[in-house]
Amino acid sequence: MKTEDAEERKEKKKSEFSTDIKSLRFRLTAAFIAFAIVLMGVLWLMQVFSLKSYYQRAIESKTQSGITRLRTAYAASEELDADAFTDALMDIARDSDIYIYIESENGLSAISSTELMSGGRVINGIAFLLDQARQQLLASGGSETSFVQDFGETGKVIIRAAKLEGENREPVRLFIIAPLTPMDTTVSILTGLLFWVTIFSFILGALLAVVFSKSLAAPITDIKNKAKVLATGNYNVHFDDEHSYTEVRELARTLNETAYELERSTELQKDLVANVSHDLRTPLTMIKSYAEMIRDISGDNKEKRDQHLGVIIEETDRLSNLVGDILFISKIQSGTMEMKREPVDIQKAAESVLSVYKVLEDQDGFRFHFEPLAYETPIVTGDEARLQQVFSNLISNAVRYSADVKDITVRFSLDGGRLKCSVIDKGIGIAPEDLESIWNRYQRASKSATRSHASGTGLGLSIAKEILERHGADYGVESEVGKGSIFWFTIKAKFIVDSNIT
Repeated sequence: MKTEDAEERKEKKKSEFSTDIKSLRFRLTAAFIAFAIVLMGVLWLMQVFSLKSYYQRAIESKTQSGITRLRTAYAASEELDADAFTDALMDIARDSDIYIYIESENGLSAISSTELMSGGRVINGIAFLLDQARQQLLASGGSETSFVQDFGETGKVIIRAAKLEGENREPVRLFIIAPLTPMDTTVSILTGLLFWVTIFSFILGALLAVVFSKSLAAPITDIKNKAKVLATGNYNVHFDDEHSYTEVRELARTLNETAYELERSTELQKDLVANVSHDLRTPLTMIKSYAEMIRDISGDNKEKRDQHLGVIIEETDRLSNLVGDILFISKIQSGTMEMKREPVDIQKAAESVLSVYKVLEDQDGFRFHFEPLAYETPIVTGDEARLQQVFSNLISNAVRYSADVKDITVRFSLDGGRLKCSVIDKGIGIAPEDLESIWNRYQRASKSATRSHASGTGLGLSIAKEILERHGADYGVESEVGKGSIFWFTIKAKFIVDSNIT
């Protein structure tokens, strides 16, 4: 038994180690350290191995720049400004620490930077180097040449020679000589310094990697752990949305909203199941009870048998309507039900639905009013049958929840360029806390409504909502308890002026 426990612990530790390697924190730390190593490697490559070639290119660039400036100064004007030219020569020699020599083509006159200023760059064996440069310049065609010469104790030097020309003046030869200081000692010093800089940078980078990776990974780990709790069905979990990182903060807020919606959806699902179960059980119970009464009591009594059969038929119809509404709303929400897109005279469609309810005026004392637009006929694009279903559900809802004042109005008006359709009743009204959820499945206007009031399926407003949304309509309800309700929606329409109006 102890051996098995030890093996389990060993496997658990092995699993944890493997998981840590794949964790965000581990990979962020590794990425930081790898970045530090690569950065130091590039620094070593640039500072040590490429220093000599970089130094030589820099000296070559300075000598080339000197030739360009002096060539420009020599050809700047019709008459040479000797003072300005001399100043330019000394500035270049001083700033770049180089030797400059200028001579006429016949070699009879010459000036050098050491003659013009004290403390200028002195090159041993200058005569030999100048002779080499003259030969190279003549071999290149007399325009410009450049080469590196290894010159004994002086070491390597860069030599540039060029011909300077100007209008109304004799051409001259320009020589610039710059020594290449030996870099071995400098490289050795830099290598030692860079070694300690590398050690310090690596340690600092590793510490920063650990700190930042922990800072980045901690909130995500917290969200992961709480998401596991959420996955178990505990929707009371709260994700901390006060993190300093925008993405983590937005993720936490999204998950909080998800938890709220899941909790709300679960509650609605429970209510739906409970209400559907109740509404299925009630007609089934009635059907069974009256069927048993026909079998045991009224089978031979035609009058009672017909009465009992009427109840069975009525409850069967009610059951069929409930199942039909559930199937309809499932189809429309799943997107499998297609909506037609054709011109519809919506006022005519509403009037047709309202005429069906006129029978209630004689039977139950209802009064129905239809108020169309005065001078225009609104035409909307949509599914006429589904829009009629919306009116039927809204009017049926008004009938069901009417109290003593059985007065219902279907009104059309204009609202900001859109057509507004309203179904108005003077019934029991809706409590303020129920207004937001009245369009949800199985949400009834009053939890205390009697069975006669609540004899519908409870899905009428939810079906109306789904149809209206697919027609791009806005919808809402205004109500006051004891005074009635106004269910309305606005929809885009084209308005045709009635030609009979003058």
